[in-house]
Amino acid sequence: MKRPSLSTIAKTAGVDRSVVYTVLNNRIGKGIFVSEITKERILKIARETGYIAPKSAKELFSGKSDNIGIVLHKNSPPFSDLLNYVQHEAYQRKLEITPYITNANEDLEERYIDSARDGRVDGLIVVMKTDGSEERCRRFSRPPFNMKILCYGEPVDDVPSIHFNDVEAGRLAAEHLVAIGCKRPAFFGGDINMARVRGFKQYFEDNKLPLPLLFTGETFVGFFEDGTVLAQQFLKLKERPDGVFAANDILAVALLSAALRKGLKVPRDIAIMGCNNTEVTLYTTPTITSINTNLPLAAKKVIEILEDMIKGEKPKLMHTEIPVSLIVRESTRKTGN
Repeated sequence: MKRPSLSTIAKTAGVDRSVVYTVLNNRIGKGIFVSEITKERILKIARETGYIAPKSAKELFSGKSDNIGIVLHKNSPPFSDLLNYVQHEAYQRKLEITPYITNANEDLEERYIDSARDGRVDGLIVVMKTDGSEERCRRFSRPPFNMKILCYGEPVDDVPSIHFNDVEAGRLAAEHLVAIGCKRPAFFGGDINMARVRGFKQYFEDNKLPLPLLFTGETFVGFFEDGTVLAQQFLKLKERPDGVFAANDILAVALLSAALRKGLKVPRDIAIMGCNNTEVTLYTTPTITSINTNLPLAAKKVIEILEDMIKGEKPKLMHTEIPVSLIVRESTRKTGN
């Protein structure tokens, strides 16, 4: 069946095509006046025929796409969880989401952000970070580009951002491992410069405790494949840690899997916890303790702030911080704790 057009609706309603366009695009009173009876007749025909306005026509008329881009490393936790929550929030506001997956490739990130300047999206959420991301976001946010960019991750100078309290996440993890009796704590994976590493280490310094092992590898390790390799190296240590805070939940899963294959008991031999509180923490045996970074709240704030930016409003805060909390599960629930 042929898709109904403005012309077919106009012919059925017995009016000019411009009148139909005015009604269906809510332009009544802006140059053309339409009676209530005619308006209802046009709307009824549009409903019955299943008419939908071509998106390109809307963009041409309003200068907006009602589409938001989100630049991600991978479509895996925690990014996939964040994307799902962002998609839900966008839907509530009749907005669409277009994901751009970079696989942590800086050239690909550059290309995606640059191509988004053609109006295909009204604004961008950039989930940090790839090499050069901070400079890239600053450059495209400024003249002559003036793109609407909101970063999710550690704050970037002069670019609005949303981030969870990464330092507090590290501190909470350290406090929990000490509380359950771990004597040889460690941070696993990620990047030595991550704020959660600083928070983790700072807890031991502040409480005059022996410093933890920071086992991050030579380069950033954040995904399962590299985490599995790092886990094998980690478990070969002569003085193997008995309590571990992994940089994210996927790395916690990688370490847990490697530990179980080695015959270790979790948490008796080694307690393991992650960060972000994504769904994967519920699918393992034992289930994994994690720091809840409140991704649903972050997604809500991301859409609210970026939508205001698209309207030309300045964010009330340049950097919005999301609180974190500890979620205890089986992987650190030692007997008597």
